[in-house]
Amino acid sequence: MRQFRNLNIIKCIFILSSVMLSTTTVVMSDPLIAGKSALKRGDYSIAFRAFSPLANEGNAEAQAHLGNLYERGLGVLEDKEVALTWYEKAGQAGNPQGQHNTGIFYYEGRGVNQDYPSAYEWFLRATDNEYPPSQYMLGLMYHQGHGVAVNFERARLWFSKSAKQGYANAQFMYAFMIQSGEGGKSDPPKAMVWALLAEKNGKKDTVAITVPASMTMTELEIAAAEKIANDCFQSNYQNCPE
Repeated sequence: MRQFRNLNIIKCIFILSSVMLSTTTVVMSDPLIAGKSALKRGDYSIAFRAFSPLANEGNAEAQAHLGNLYERGLGVLEDKEVALTWYEKAGQAGNPQGQHNTGIFYYEGRGVNQDYPSAYEWFLRATDNEYPPSQYMLGLMYHQGHGVAVNFERARLWFSKSAKQGYANAQFMYAFMIQSGEGGKSDPPKAMVWALLAEKNGKKDTVAITVPASMTMTELEIAAAEKIANDCFQSNYQNCPE
């Protein structure tokens, strides 16, 4: 009886080991998963080796990751021009990170001459995928007049789109424009709401908005703004002021 029980235990251990080995084999046989796992561990050389063949085969996600490794000099010598090449390949294949990063390179002149019109086009392509950082950058370009005419209404529109997806920089700029009355009427209570949301998402300098706004608000209005911000945040931006 004891031998039979021991035999069953051995069988269970064998089956469990086989399942674990099978799962590990599947994971390790997928170079994209292996590369992303290596990134998380900080094994950048392994990540580079995993992504390179996939990128050369046309995998857009791997191309974007490879561009990032070249941009930051992780697992490979830093090379902004090569990074841009991979970002562009990823972007052309429809990868929003590749599109956005290509836009940033053209916007800032990394590995290429500064080119605001090209940056604008790449950011616009990324917004087809509702990519918040690119929505923010379009808002910034309209706000600053970089490559386009200054247009506060359009700036507010793009900041709003990005802000409602939880992007802190856009929430801050949206709050700033609402507070200052750029592109519309000044509305301190609403500015307070969006500044508080930016703060919840890690923005450190929101006092530049919350303090001036609070100076024109009553304690009841401030408390109401805090509640609205909490409700907006808890609803994943479904119940937020426009």
